[in-house]
Amino acid sequence: MSTYWLRNMTGVGLCDAQLEIVPYPLAELGIHITCKTIQAGTLLGSVIGSAIGLAKRKEIKAALIKGGKYGIVVGAVLGPIMTVMAMRGKSAPEIIDRCFRLRHNFGQLWVDRSFFLAVTIGLLSAGPAGAVAGINGAVIVSPLGRAAWEGLTSGFGKKL
Repeated sequence: MSTYWLRNMTGVGLCDAQLEIVPYPLAELGIHITCKTIQAGTLLGSVIGSAIGLAKRKEIKAALIKGGKYGIVVGAVLGPIMTVMAMRGKSAPEIIDRCFRLRHNFGQLWVDRSFFLAVTIGLLSAGPAGAVAGINGAVIVSPLGRAAWEGLTSGFGKKL
């Protein structure tokens, strides 16, 4: 990964010239798509696991966590496969352009940052069960947080 990608992901301000430097576009896109498949897999696995646990009259919390863990694994496996499938037939400039647009997409950066933060805090605090809770929380809460942040900052800099 490039340091510019990492600096942008952590919120360090970069100029457009720095954001245009994409030395490993497939790796960047692969990480992005894999994060999305892990998020989707965890949320779906948690929902399906809860439904199965409810049907079998088992503890819902344990079933939710178990389903979420399976979802993480499925998402991690499918992410690279989906990256290859999505990028098949794309030229290098098209892939680099996609990475450049992702680097500028505030909403996507917000979701990705919250995902990485939630997974890290969850893993460190409660292990795999914490990761499942963190991912589900980030998927559900980050769009609301982003909307609230944009609402708070939309008037910033305007003259009264």
